[in-house]
Amino acid sequence: MVVDTAMYTIHTGFSALWAGAVLFVAAAVLPLAMDGELTPDAFGSIVSTLRWVTRISALLLFLSGGHLAGTQYTVGSLTGTTSGYLVLTMLALWFGLAALVEIGSGKAMRGVDNDKIRQPARDARPFYLLASAAAVGLLVVSGLLGTPSPIL
Repeated sequence: MVVDTAMYTIHTGFSALWAGAVLFVAAAVLPLAMDGELTPDAFGSIVSTLRWVTRISALLLFLSGGHLAGTQYTVGSLTGTTSGYLVLTMLALWFGLAALVEIGSGKAMRGVDNDKIRQPARDARPFYLLASAAAVGLLVVSGLLGTPSPIL
């Protein structure tokens, strides 16, 4: 019981941190960078931090989510129930979110390494916007999983 509670807390906390960080970068940081109101070093530092938040969160979510899925689901319930489908949807969104942040961050950092800011931010923007959509999707699916009887 204590281990399950710890896993659920880690899973929820890092999900919120990761989603919030992605949304913050997309909504607040990218517009400033595209307008040239940030230095390349500042933008690079933010992107680097987002990368680390993504990598640490992805690892902890994989471990905690794997534990939770392993203790609460069977192969049959993962592939044959609404809540199982929601868990699999979360997994797909999780992979997508991680990939999109990594690609967007790579595009941003290539420009930052050349002391540029506006174009790298523009190049990263579509990936961070898609990552934001994936983050919101994860939060929605999480909310659906948290209801006593999923709406779907």
